[in-house]
Amino acid sequence: MRARAWVGFASAVVLAVCAVGCQRVTTRPVTTQVVVLGFDGADPTLISKYMAAGRLPNLARLAQTGTFKPLGTTNPPESPVAWASFATGLNPGGTGIFDFLKRDPRTYLPRLALVEKRKPEFLFGLVPIRPPEAINERHGTPFYAAAADAGYKVTVLRMPLEFPPTKVPGGRLLAGLGLPDVRGTWGTFFYFGTDLTQWDVGDTEFGGELVRLTLKENHASARVDGPVDPTARQFSRISVPIDFTVAPANKAVNIRFGDNSETLGEGQWSNWFRSKFPVTPFLSISAVSRFYVLETSPDLRVYMSPLNIDPVHPILPISYPADFSRQLAKTYGLYKTVGWWHDTWALNEERIGDGVFLQDCWRTTKTLEDMTLDELRNHPPSLMVSIFTFTDSIQHMFFRLIDPQHPRYDPEEARKYGDAILQAYEHMDEIVGKVLMAMKPGATLIIVSDHGFHTWRWGFNTNTWLVQNGYMTLKNPNAGEKNYRLEDLFGQGSFFPNVDWSRTRAYALGLGQVYLNERGREANGIVNPGPEADHLLHEIQQKLLAYSDPDNGQPVLQDVYLSKDIDHGPYMKDAPDLQLNFQIGYRTSWQTALGAIPSGIVVANTRKWSGDHCASDPSDTPGIFLCNRTVDASQPSILDIAPTVLKILGAAPPAQLDGRVLEFRPVSADEAGRQEGFLN
Repeated sequence: MRARAWVGFASAVVLAVCAVGCQRVTTRPVTTQVVVLGFDGADPTLISKYMAAGRLPNLARLAQTGTFKPLGTTNPPESPVAWASFATGLNPGGTGIFDFLKRDPRTYLPRLALVEKRKPEFLFGLVPIRPPEAINERHGTPFYAAAADAGYKVTVLRMPLEFPPTKVPGGRLLAGLGLPDVRGTWGTFFYFGTDLTQWDVGDTEFGGELVRLTLKENHASARVDGPVDPTARQFSRISVPIDFTVAPANKAVNIRFGDNSETLGEGQWSNWFRSKFPVTPFLSISAVSRFYVLETSPDLRVYMSPLNIDPVHPILPISYPADFSRQLAKTYGLYKTVGWWHDTWALNEERIGDGVFLQDCWRTTKTLEDMTLDELRNHPPSLMVSIFTFTDSIQHMFFRLIDPQHPRYDPEEARKYGDAILQAYEHMDEIVGKVLMAMKPGATLIIVSDHGFHTWRWGFNTNTWLVQNGYMTLKNPNAGEKNYRLEDLFGQGSFFPNVDWSRTRAYALGLGQVYLNERGREANGIVNPGPEADHLLHEIQQKLLAYSDPDNGQPVLQDVYLSKDIDHGPYMKDAPDLQLNFQIGYRTSWQTALGAIPSGIVVANTRKWSGDHCASDPSDTPGIFLCNRTVDASQPSILDIAPTVLKILGAAPPAQLDGRVLEFRPVSADEAGRQEGFLN
């Protein structure tokens, strides 16, 4: 399903969307209720371990009175891929989502796979004559949209791949993963510091911008680069000023940004700041952000969160109806809207510490918890879907502290933050307990995750392997390789500058994908489709499976699949030719994901981003399925959730789905009594 929304600045467009979203519809009375909670990355092995230790009482009782099973995931077990299949009941060939990225075969450039953007047009650089457009690249009809179309009242919070938002007539939806910040990125953080040299400033590898400060009489000024200027002929960003005034005696700093000013001491978070970036004399883009003062002396160091789309004055609809985001802000105050919700990039670049990251993580999660409980208690729908991502983000960043063999394991840090992952699961357990109390009597609760988790100790430079094995040829083998950055992706920087496409047969992009340089498909393709391509794919497949880590002699790949053997559907043209699934402890390197060809094939992962799943094998990376009812299925799949929820509600599926309906056993009097005792 190609959901379209006018993007940007035309107020008439926003009003029109609101008018559509606010139309009166007839909804069924809430007699049957289904609540679906998603906890991104929740791992069945860790949950079983923590249950056995008595740390997850609510989940343990659910498992005892209902169902707890591993949940089959997609291949790859990657969040956008799996959540797309969760929503639609379709395999990736039906959703069109195979990775965070996809490549443009005409240019070999990586592109965001979740949303396609089209630029606006201006008359004389001032008057908008064609607004921008965003197209949701996830295909298929979500089960919550099908339920809303059938007259059921639905509420959906922080749902991945819901930008632009799907219409849910009579219901409400807030977008999650995939929603950009005002810069059009996944969440660019800012770091202001007098400790930076002139060589430090600029974009970091992992989605940050470093800004050098120079204090003069305790005052420093800088500029914040915001949205892309849609009126400019060349790529540039609109910037606005920011000022810092230090009070050394109080170890405090006054921050003036936009129309806001606040004085903060060291170790303090600010309130939300609203800033406006002028596009033309008649038009500006509003953003919200927060600050954390890391230090005032001897250096001034200040962290600034990404420039979130303002939920009160969004530059485009981020919810359905369009004013739902505004209503939430009125109730809960300003909140993060960017889809990549937690500030993992800043911690990965080590511009904030573990404790600062966790403070923000818990505060952000509390907002969604409050929204979810309030909806259930005060606006109960027939179908509630709420997706939490703190379980994923915390495991990504803290697996190093529960894996003594990880290159970034630190015993001292482990003593201080080694229980961060346990705390995440305990918080998940608390949320589940509160939701059970807030649901309507007799409601069905389904808890899922999109995948499990593993440690990530070593990165695999796939393109380097392709070069060394003769499948990719460089123009200048001795040329130094450029390190790509996330900003290169969003700004469409130069990729593969040293590749000789006339002699290259295969290349890698994304978190585990290999593409053939196929004639008639790629711009400079040389591999003939048919038998030649098939032979080459099987050859690369077998060589990759035979490759061993030179340091320990262990195989690096667990399996390598031909995409045509694992997926099917109308969008296979966007699928990679090969999908790589790594052994536990290995993953595609960051630089490979952007198309780089760095030195070495197997490299140590020395970043704090130490847990992963994106290119693991789905057989050992399942998600979780928990339910307060007993399910007979021995091997449920994430594709089964959509048809199962529709069956419970009595709504027809929108089309033929790949998932199957999970069958529930009738609730006996004894089971009903146990569940009643659980709630009490």
